[in-house]
Amino acid sequence: MSSADDSLPPGRPTLERAFEALVSTFNERQINYAIIGGIALIQHTRVRTTDDIDALLLVPQIGLPGLFEALRRRGFTVDLQTNVREFLDDGFTALRFDDVQIDLMRPLIPTYNHVLERAISANVLGQQVRISSAEGLIVMKLIAMRLQDQADVKDLLRSYAGKLDLEFVRAEMNTFTPVDDPRRAKFDEWVLETSHPD
Repeated sequence: MSSADDSLPPGRPTLERAFEALVSTFNERQINYAIIGGIALIQHTRVRTTDDIDALLLVPQIGLPGLFEALRRRGFTVDLQTNVREFLDDGFTALRFDDVQIDLMRPLIPTYNHVLERAISANVLGQQVRISSAEGLIVMKLIAMRLQDQADVKDLLRSYAGKLDLEFVRAEMNTFTPVDDPRRAKFDEWVLETSHPD
């Protein structure tokens, strides 16, 4: 894996403050987490616009009220009852830090647990942060498969040409796609394109 750099999108001080407050809380409380989405992609590929922070985290139910209270003390807008219920029942809840949205997900399917297990440590804004590996990001983006996700997968494949554990990606795809799912053919096509760009 290439080492992640120390960048966030330029000109976004509120995003940076939100990011620092979030990961400091996770680290202090020894939360098992991985930053995913646009900020993780920036560390692996290129700087691009992102307006929110996405994190995958595993927290025992008993620890959720304490985590959300700690986030509230750091300046996040928290509705304790709603956030705990959404996180447990839906596997997803959203917070705000000024104008920044923070999306928190818990691993509802085994694939998300595997993404969490493969998270790597990176230095972001002077602190050690857990971010998704490139392979983990590819897997999550193949699940979502929006247009931006497709572009991101291709960027990751180009950035890590020949250095990715594609067997991990394909093994995970086997768990959430049937054999005739078009995502499989698309992924193979992108692998070929990015390994032989000319």
